[in-house]
Amino acid sequence: MNALLLSVIIPAYNEETRLPSYLDQVVEFLHRQPFSFEVIVVDDGSNDRTVAIVSELMQHHSCLRLEALTRNCGKGSAVKKGMASAKGEIRLFADADGATPIEEIQRLLDAVKAGADIAIGSRAVRSDQCVVKGRLHRKIIGTVFNGLIRVLAVRGIQDTQCGFKMFTASAADSIFPQQRVNGFGFDVEVLFLAQHYGFKIAEVPINWSDIKGTKVRLVQDSFRMLCDVLRVRLNNLVGIYSRHAG
Repeated sequence: MNALLLSVIIPAYNEETRLPSYLDQVVEFLHRQPFSFEVIVVDDGSNDRTVAIVSELMQHHSCLRLEALTRNCGKGSAVKKGMASAKGEIRLFADADGATPIEEIQRLLDAVKAGADIAIGSRAVRSDQCVVKGRLHRKIIGTVFNGLIRVLAVRGIQDTQCGFKMFTASAADSIFPQQRVNGFGFDVEVLFLAQHYGFKIAEVPINWSDIKGTKVRLVQDSFRMLCDVLRVRLNNLVGIYSRHAG
């Protein structure tokens, strides 16, 4: 088999209900592809059976690996740990709720093959081939939040928060060691760093559905993410991001 091409990183916190079926979908789909892969679940200090369930599934799927944080540190920390342990030439992180079908990976792969260093799934970029299903109030708040992000931190990207992002190994190894934000606002920091270091980003339309049981608390977490954005700007002003890790 050729060198490992793809690492799929799935951050998980108390996902004993949704994770088993999603992992089955991911592994089944990837086994049908003509490239080598690994799937890394990073447990973010869950207090349910997430770790036990993944450990059981590992007995049936040799492609599956488990990384674990000793306490709940935040989605950003889980993704950072997964990226650090990944071995693939291309690395994707995907939310454990399966809001973006794993089949959408091909759209991002095509963008990377076309020259992008980073390909991000977008619910805001319109396409006749893609359907986005979400509740109206979430769409409104998301639109306002992304507008603020474009003004304060990340230029030209319509959807910073979709949990389906792909990186070349070179981009990941340059960006994630510099990451400082641990919570949901880490996406903004990662994209800010990508632009800061001159990586080419492709925003790709995808199919997406709003899944019940989301861990995001719309108002509270939007406020926290805004605070994270201001922290990113401050970090940049004081030179924390000035040194390129790659």
